[in-house]
Parts: sequence; C-alpha cells; structure tokens
Amino acid sequence: MNKEKIIVLIVLSLIPNFVFANAGSPMMWFGILHLLWINAIIGIYESNIITSKFNIENRKWLIIMANYISMFIGLYYIAPHFSEINGNVDFWGGKTRLGEYKLKGFIFGMLFSFFATLLIEFPFYLLAIKQKINGWKLIKPFLMANLITNITMFLIYFLIVLFGAKWN
Repeated sequence: MNKEKIIVLIVLSLIPNFVFANAGSPMMWFGILHLLWINAIIGIYESNIITSKFNIENRKWLIIMANYISMFIGLYYIAPHFSEINGNVDFWGGKTRLGEYKLKGFIFGMLFSFFATLLIEFPFYLLAIKQKINGWKLIKPFLMANLITNITMFLIYFLIVLFGAKWN
C-alpha cells in the first residue's frame, strides 16, 4: 500500500460517518443490553425475592419470560409512545443533541411503562406460583419484586439521560 492510500485511509477513519463513532446513543445501547441479558438477571432476582422473602415457590422460567415480554412491549412501544405525548419525540436519544433531551417525556414514558409491566407480568406470575394463594399474600410479593427491579432500572436509565437532558 502506498503512502497516498494510507493517508486517505487515515483521513476517512477520522470522519465519524465512516468509523461509526455516532452509531447510537448510550440509552439505545443500554436498552439492547437490557433486552439481551439484563432481563434474565432481573427475572432470576425477582423469582429469588418471591421465594426467599415470601416463601412462595415459583417457576423461574415463567418469571424470566414475563420480564422479556413486558420489557419489549413496555420499553420499545409504551414508553416511547407516552414519552412522545409528553413532548419527547426521541425517547432513545439517537437524534437528539446533547442538552435537548426532554426529561419530562422520559419520566412519563417510564411511568406508563411500569404500569404496563405490572399488567403484562401478572398473568405469568399467576402461572409461575406453585401454591394456591389469595388476596394480599398473592399481590404483595409480585409488587415488591417488581418495585425493587423497576426502580433500579429506572434509576439506571435516568442517570444515562440526565446529563444531556432538560425538564421541558
């Protein structure tokens, strides 16, 4: 390879469009990691909370599957939709300039996503538990496990968008 070709290669490598240095936002990349791996960890953790804290045996694989389904629907459809209704048209932050991300829309999107998660995961939870339980003894473990994991995930996503965001 001659010297001119090396110089052209170096110059092209320094242009972001060619090296894909701008290939997505931190929010998008963490969302992919969340979808691929973190959901399994969350499902295992929720199952363990239900078993250890409330002494309710369950089918762990159903809790894990519920997390994958609810995350996909909640974070890829419901959160962006309600975020857009509240003024944030770019939930994943891939097209928004630093400092222009609208935090209010993000918070509303995540809040509605949480309620959708509860509705989507509850039937799986009912199928997953191995003993007959009624009333508050049925609902309390489900809510506690989901509150712990969802608040944790909300805080992680919030910290990702916080530094490049504004309230209105």
